[in-house]
Amino acid sequence: MDGVLVDSEPFYKIMNMDYFSELGINMDEEEYNGYVGMSSQKMWSRIKSNYDLSESVGELMKSEKVRMYEALRSDQISEPIEGIRELINIFSAKGFKLSVASSSSAVNIRLVLDKLNLKEHFEFIISGEEVENGKPSPDIFLKAAQYFSADPEDCFVIEDSANGVTAAKSAGMHCIGFRNSNSGEQKIDHADIIVNSFSSAEISNILNFIETE
Repeated sequence: MDGVLVDSEPFYKIMNMDYFSELGINMDEEEYNGYVGMSSQKMWSRIKSNYDLSESVGELMKSEKVRMYEALRSDQISEPIEGIRELINIFSAKGFKLSVASSSSAVNIRLVLDKLNLKEHFEFIISGEEVENGKPSPDIFLKAAQYFSADPEDCFVIEDSANGVTAAKSAGMHCIGFRNSNSGEQKIDHADIIVNSFSSAEISNILNFIETE
């Protein structure tokens, strides 16, 4: 969802950097980019360990979840990423089964999909809260495939983060990397193909890739 359906990462970055300052953490951009797309559990477990925080992982996750909800609810996020609505409409018209598999919390996923009027297109929605191991582990994508009784090799994932691409490929799925500059310097070269936008030309590239696999 974040960075593919909606350009929320810049707001998350500002929000998290403010929160890090409150916690006494001075984190550089390179380290922060490594957490993009990672499950909240994994991210805060690593940060707590690296910075010897007194707060529990659960407390840190809860605070982040509330802050994310407020950011997503604000007027700053009101439109999907350019071209993504057209791509989703094409997928739906072709009868593709669509799922959102996001590291975000379930309440935040539903908030975004309702706000952008996209929910009706997705038959199955799964959050990072609902799997034991979040991205970059493959669990969330494998659970989506299981819902559709689909073989992983018949599934296609669109991801903007290194952690997400790793999860998709570890699941044995095809992966379309979306190079979103607002998601930071993400190393997504291990995706099967990479697109830089959801323009008509790039949508054609995505469809050609799917139809030839």
